Amino acid sequence: MVVVEKIKRNENEYYYISKNFRIGKNKWKKIRKYVGKQRPEKPKIKEVAELIEKEAEEQGLIKKRAKFRYLKDDEAEVLEDLKESYNKWFGKLPMEIREKYYHDFLARFTYNTNAIEGNTLGLRDTNLILQDNIIPADATTYEYNEVINSRECMNFMKAYTGDLNNGFLLKCHSILTKNTKVQIVGKYRCHDVIITGSEHIPPSFKEIDRLMKFFFVWYNNNKNKFHAIEIACLVHTKFVRLHPFSDGNGRTARVISNFVLFKNGYPMFFIENKDRREYYKVLELSDKGDERPFVKFVFDRIVDQVKSMVR
Repeated sequence: MVVVEKIKRNENEYYYISKNFRIGKNKWKKIRKYVGKQRPEKPKIKEVAELIEKEAEEQGLIKKRAKFRYLKDDEAEVLEDLKESYNKWFGKLPMEIREKYYHDFLARFTYNTNAIEGNTLGLRDTNLILQDNIIPADATTYEYNEVINSRECMNFMKAYTGDLNNGFLLKCHSILTKNTKVQIVGKYRCHDVIITGSEHIPPSFKEIDRLMKFFFVWYNNNKNKFHAIEIACLVHTKFVRLHPFSDGNGRTARVISNFVLFKNGYPMFFIENKDRREYYKVLELSDKGDERPFVKFVFDRIVDQVKSMVR
């Protein structure tokens, strides 16, 4: 910790702020800053303490502090470069080409998010439904509705100008689950649930209203304190941990995490069905308090998917 030192010279008093840094066994190095002839107030002490920490970093006395909680600094730099290059590239495309790229993303997002939940329609069939409304002979009504619901929800999300809140969340769930096997649509669950194959036990339905209020308070208090991709991931993991709906939690989580990215000018992403085991694994780690693996999991997908487009 920093200390305020008072040194007397020729009957004059001089104030310094200093801090000792260990450089070896029983070896220390002091960084000291002169602050005047008056004892410094707390704001001045804090300001100088930050200068001392910065100088200690530059001298290699301490490790450089990471700018973000879960992203590494070099990863954040990669993301900023990708964001800039993606938006510059995408902005120069003719409108009809932009629409083609969006429709391709929508088909891949829809196919994968539904497949993760058990929908048997392949990517080609999903695209045929989205583009031409051609319904495969072996498609069930529920599977067809899950596809067109995904399109409606993603289009609603892109057009929405507000922020993440209770009304927006319930609307997304309502769109995603209408005319499907989900019984409670656009409303929080009224019964307890389990997550098949998971050690995590979601909270009682009696706690959901209160916990969701806390969820939105947490989001509003923290959305500017984390990197956009960190907050998108935390929205996902915190939401699925609560499991506030009777069904459709995963689909909804994948939409709202993309909403956070889209709102902050970052490319959206999809989780491939073939990666669902890894997806569930990093979610389990998140349930146990380790958020880093899920952030890295999403980071890798955004980087790979953007690089496949922007060459």
